[in-house]
Amino acid sequence: MSSAKPIIFTAIPVAFGDDGAISIEGNTAILRKCAASGVDGAFVLGTTGEFPSLSEDERKALTRLSLDVLSNKRVVVHVGASSLYEVERLIAQARAEGAKEVAAITPYFLPSTDEALLHFYSRISEVSDGLGVFVYIFHARTGITVTPALMAKIAELPNIIGVKISGESLETVGEFRKVLPDDFLVFTGSDREIGRLDQVGANGVISGIASVYPEPFVAMAEAVASGVAIADRGALQAEVDETIDGLLGDIERLKTGLRLQGIPAGHARMAVGKPDAATMTMLEALNEKYGTPAQ
Repeated sequence: MSSAKPIIFTAIPVAFGDDGAISIEGNTAILRKCAASGVDGAFVLGTTGEFPSLSEDERKALTRLSLDVLSNKRVVVHVGASSLYEVERLIAQARAEGAKEVAAITPYFLPSTDEALLHFYSRISEVSDGLGVFVYIFHARTGITVTPALMAKIAELPNIIGVKISGESLETVGEFRKVLPDDFLVFTGSDREIGRLDQVGANGVISGIASVYPEPFVAMAEAVASGVAIADRGALQAEVDETIDGLLGDIERLKTGLRLQGIPAGHARMAVGKPDAATMTMLEALNEKYGTPAQ
């Protein structure tokens, strides 16, 4: 029996030059790889895109570039920041560049309350007419907890159409799904679970790994949609697991994988450790198996 095909959004890394400035050449190449892949869309300027390190002007330029290169894909522009002041400016900017969907991570660094979070997303809802808004929950990175009960309240707000939940088990994602409307989109950042989403009613994954090696994820999504039983997806799951275990969602490993395919992705702008010699050997072997030369 077939299930709904899992939606795959690629979490896009941002390429920087040797001087630390954003690289239009590198970012164009990364986006073209996404455009040519079988994924359904892209999540840009999020965690994988090192958004805390980007200026407002850089986010504007990258939003414009992403929407241009990915005109054949669904593009969610992350407008998250630590303050409503910044988020509102970024929403207006994304809209002006032609975005149709945006996402906003919870506030971060300082602690918050349910009341403050509800106000935060209520205001985002108010200024997002004409846009679809995804809530972005990532407790491990933000220190902020959003309970399923609070998410259910946020989901009632106009223009809020979905949620991305990162760093949580599939079972926890299922607890959110139970209290949200049937047409509300639920994505997980746990891309390893792409073959089990139907067990909890989740709609898709947002995967940084798929920015480097999309094929295993696309193949798994197609198998699910074709009705291939879980017991018969072992080889497909092994490929998904191998790419995830190799890259770990680590920014430097992701960019290394892209560079090995001829894409000038540069290095992380944020303070992220670079692969050692043994890790480089592993990444080169992984790329031999899953990499495709840049077009």
